[in-house]
Amino acid sequence: MPELIEVELYRKSAARAVGRTISSVTLPNLTYLKGTQGLDALQSATHNQNLNQVRRKGKLLILDIGDRSLGLRFGMTGRLVVDGKTPIERLLYTTPKVQRNHIRFVMTFAQGSELAMVDPRGFGNIELQPDETKLGPDAANISRQELGVSLKNSNATLKARLLNQQKISGLGNLLCDEILWRAGLDPRRPCRSLKERELDLLASSIKRTIKVLTQRGGSHVGDIQDQRRKTGICPKDGSELHRCSLGGRTTWWCPEHQR
Repeated sequence: MPELIEVELYRKSAARAVGRTISSVTLPNLTYLKGTQGLDALQSATHNQNLNQVRRKGKLLILDIGDRSLGLRFGMTGRLVVDGKTPIERLLYTTPKVQRNHIRFVMTFAQGSELAMVDPRGFGNIELQPDETKLGPDAANISRQELGVSLKNSNATLKARLLNQQKISGLGNLLCDEILWRAGLDPRRPCRSLKERELDLLASSIKRTIKVLTQRGGSHVGDIQDQRRKTGICPKDGSELHRCSLGGRTTWWCPEHQR
């Protein structure tokens, strides 16, 4: 469930550790480390190195360590814990309790503090030197022109394209449904069917939705969130919401005003 809003909170939390020296990294399950570089390379790249910067692109949190980078992906249930505190106490679809077997990665600093990933379902991962070029423009900063390029001439549905991290990075299932609901656009429509004014409306809705939900506290606080269920009602016009699967994700929309 962590989408760009949640990962941005993680970024701000991890930024407190910038300037600290890494003494060790612990990885209880080696399968949580993705990519071609193994544990030895990870330990060599981090030991006695300073955490220089913390960045975010889409849903990827990036720790710049020495002259290397470490990417953290949070999957469906991942949370970041820095100095024993997490900026998000609870995520949808998971428990708020921190159990030992849910701790997937720990970075210990020479100063005696630590940064850890807690991921009950284990769908996240870490990767040394992640390929950031595979990610599309960050949804929080995407321009109208970049959005047009990402959607232009595509027969993919709007929902599937917005979920495609190689085209637009940072949006997950909840944000996509809320954005399209606010924009009044049917998630099943082919991208290439959008007119220029609709692209303008979508670009505005992306920025506005991210801003509003960030202020409220998370991707799960959208206007239609409580109605994403059987017999759920559109808060705008009272019509019963429809449900289908798009891009491999459960999708809810209003047949009355989303065209």
